[in-house]
Amino acid sequence: MRKLLPTLGAVALVAVAAGSAQAISLTALLAGGSIQVNDKLFDDWQVLYEDTSDFHAVNTDNIDVTGLPSMALDPGPGLRFDILNNELSVTGDDLYAYIDFQFGFHVSVLDPLYKIKDNTLAIESGGAFLGYSQDGFNDNGSYVLESVGTALGLDDLGIKDVQYSLLDDVITADLTDSATFAPQSELWVTKNILVWATDATDQAGLTAFSQHFSQVAAVPEPSTCLLMGVGLAGLWGAGRRMAVRA
Repeated sequence: MRKLLPTLGAVALVAVAAGSAQAISLTALLAGGSIQVNDKLFDDWQVLYEDTSDFHAVNTDNIDVTGLPSMALDPGPGLRFDILNNELSVTGDDLYAYIDFQFGFHVSVLDPLYKIKDNTLAIESGGAFLGYSQDGFNDNGSYVLESVGTALGLDDLGIKDVQYSLLDDVITADLTDSATFAPQSELWVTKNILVWATDATDQAGLTAFSQHFSQVAAVPEPSTCLLMGVGLAGLWGAGRRMAVRA
């Protein structure tokens, strides 16, 4: 188990407004950076686990994160992850070649009028590839397991998984998944990415995936409703007294 400790002089903040998008490297995010997409803030990025069959470190400079703005409720704002330079790709070694990489981040709502309600995960079109000689003994693919919870590493709000893989002669293409949960003002997302290949003639790679966070209008707290009711009653009473005096 190896935990990455990136160093970067400047802390990056990227704000994404509707109609614009700017990528930021995962390295910058791990160094204290954040992305704001509409009213959603994605911060506190952390690498939780890393292991590779050839003991190389994943270069997070090759993972770009881009905000996906949306003013809609469903789907709401989200993030796209683009993997450059075959960073999450492997070639088989006739045993079991793999990359196992896990990271997480915090999501919070800046506008009190909205809360996060449900989210989706998807491997983008063309976002994963398989290379193989069809000999009936293949085992290679890309898999993303994601948990959503009230704390980092928890899955009490939901679990999703997507994959594009080959086992023997059968391709599995489960490219989208979703989780349903009660409205939240904040939550944690943990992603576990596994890419693997067995035969020396086989390859697998993950190049792009994305997710969206649906949203709903927040219901006022009971105390807020009570204060509003008292205020309206006061205004009605004052108006009635003025009418009587007139």
